[in-house]
Amino acid sequence: MVRKDGQRGSMLLELMLALVVMLILAAQVLPQAFKFYRQAAVEYEAEKLLADIRYCRNANRLTAESAWNHGAQSSDKHNLFVRLYSGYNCIYVGEADVLRGRNYYLPGIRASKEKENGTLVEGQADIKFDDKEKPKALITVLIYYDGYPQEGREIMVSKGGRIRMERGKVDRR
Repeated sequence: MVRKDGQRGSMLLELMLALVVMLILAAQVLPQAFKFYRQAAVEYEAEKLLADIRYCRNANRLTAESAWNHGAQSSDKHNLFVRLYSGYNCIYVGEADVLRGRNYYLPGIRASKEKENGTLVEGQADIKFDDKEKPKALITVLIYYDGYPQEGREIMVSKGGRIRMERGKVDRR
């Protein structure tokens, strides 16, 4: 290839310019891709937890009478409940017999139960229902990505047994 003296090094300059443009585009795209992953992972885990909570509520209603025939002494001995841990949850029956094994959350996802005063409880928390599909108390669970609780999903179980999920911005202190 024949080059003129003024064109020496232009290939290197063009390559560096292309790399700079790619870096600028990557700097714009990567945070948006990470935000998309956070939101999709939170939504996925919240839907799974919501399904587990509804399963326990409905199973308690269906097995309320039949459990007494199998030796249950009180309603707490046969009811299903979801036990939340920070990074996973389990479905238990009775006092602590595992019905469904651990559902580990995707990397970075956390679940916390909210107390009456609005503080989050990290660690172990139970979501229990009685025979008539009613929870023992008002329950609010927050599913969020580590470090981004304001983008989380709230799962609320009313005292009447209605379960719903709140999407969008969650006001956290």
